[in-house]
Amino acid sequence: MSAVTTDATKNLLILTYWYPPGIGAAAERMRSFAAYLPEHGWNIRVLCADRGGSGETQESNDTTTVTRVVDHMAKEGPIFADYDPRLPAAPAWKAMLRRFVFPDRFVRWKKAAATAVLESNRRESIDVILASFPPASVVQLALEVHAHTGARLVLDFRDRWLGPGGYEPQSERIRDKHRALEREAVRKAAAVIAVSQNMADAIAEENGISHDRVHVIPNGYEPIADWEAAPADVELGKISEEAANRYGKPLTISHVGTVIPRNRPDLFFGSLDELKRDERIAGLRFRFVGNLSRDYIASIGLTPLVESTGLVDRESARREMRDADALLLLVGDYVAQWGHNAKLFEYVQSGRPILCLEESARSNDAQLLMQFVGDRSFVAPLGDARALMEAVERLRAYCATRPTAAMELSPEFRKYSRRELAASLSEVLDTLR
Repeated sequence: MSAVTTDATKNLLILTYWYPPGIGAAAERMRSFAAYLPEHGWNIRVLCADRGGSGETQESNDTTTVTRVVDHMAKEGPIFADYDPRLPAAPAWKAMLRRFVFPDRFVRWKKAAATAVLESNRRESIDVILASFPPASVVQLALEVHAHTGARLVLDFRDRWLGPGGYEPQSERIRDKHRALEREAVRKAAAVIAVSQNMADAIAEENGISHDRVHVIPNGYEPIADWEAAPADVELGKISEEAANRYGKPLTISHVGTVIPRNRPDLFFGSLDELKRDERIAGLRFRFVGNLSRDYIASIGLTPLVESTGLVDRESARREMRDADALLLLVGDYVAQWGHNAKLFEYVQSGRPILCLEESARSNDAQLLMQFVGDRSFVAPLGDARALMEAVERLRAYCATRPTAAMELSPEFRKYSRRELAASLSEVLDTLR
C-alpha cells in the first residue's frame, strides 16, 4: 500500500491546531499524514499553531510546507498541566468567557490562520482540505477555506464533538450551536474520517449522512526498530525483609504518557490506597512517566508506591517503556467506547507485559491486546482493589518465568502502522478529486 504514485500533482491542505514540536496523539497523527501521504503523490501544506512564537513562520521541503501561525492567547507553561484533582475549577471569568466566545478560545488564532491560508492560496491551488477536530475553530476555518476555494472538504474526528474529548457546555443554547456547527460541517464534507467504527457510526447517524461517507482510520504507531531488553534500575521501597523474600524482586510497572481524567486515574489511586498496607504490595512500584503531580501523590499517602518523572521527551518515554518490568494502561469508559489509547500501540511493540485496567468490560483496548498479545496482557476492572492485586500476582508470576524481549509483530497488527494508515487515507482522498 505504500508504493509511490506517479499521478499528476495532488495538493492537500492539512488544517490542525496541534502539530510537532507540540506533543500528544493529535500532533503525531497529523505529522504522520504529512510524512507519508507524499508517497502517494500528494503535495502537503500544513497550517498549524505556534504556541509561543513572535510571528508567522514557514518551513518547506520538496513535498511538504508547514506554516505556523502564532496563537497569542495560548497559555504559558506545559501543554498538559499536572494531573491533580485537588486543583480548583477554572476561575469564574474563564467560565463566563466560554459562554460568550463561540465555539472556543481559538477564534483569534483562527482569524489569523484564515488570512495566512487565503494569501498562500493565491500562489498554489488546493484540491482537498483535511481538517482535524478538535478544536472546533479548526472546523470553522476549514468551512471558510472550503467556501472560498471550492476545494473538497474532509473532516478528521479524533474525538466526539460533544463529550469529554470535545465540548461539554452547560448551556443548552450553546450545545445547540455546537450541534448545528457539527451538522453543517459534516454535511458539507465530501468525506469524514473517524478513529473507530463506533465513532463513525455515531457521526453518520447523528448527522443524517450515509455511513459510506464516514471512513475509519484509527490512531496507529511508528515502528520502533531498536527495542532491546534491558534490566530496570529500580530502587526498592521501604518494605520488610520478610516480605521482600516472600514476594521476590522489585517490580516496576510504568504508565508512560499523559494522565487524563477521562481514563479515571482516580479509581486506580483509590485501589492503591486500599492496598497500601497489604504485604503483597511489597517491592511493587508504579512509575508514572508524564504529567502526574508529585505533590498530589504525597498528599494521598502513596509515596513511594507511586512515583512521577514529570513530562519527558519522546525518546526518554520510549526508553522508560524499554526499562520497565511491565506497562500500565488505564482505560476509562469514554476511550473504551470511542477509540484506543494512543500509547497502546507502542506498548504492544515494546515486548513488555501489560496491565490493562478498564472501567467497563471488553474495552476496545483490552480486545486489541487480547487479539495480538494475549499471552502477556493482564486485564482487570478499574477501581476494584482485589481484582487489581490478583492481576498483579499473575503479572508477577509471568515476569518470574518469562523473559522480557522484543516481539515480532504480526501482519494483522502492522495494518495499524502510520504508513499503512496514511495509504488508506490516500485511497479515500483519491476518490474525491
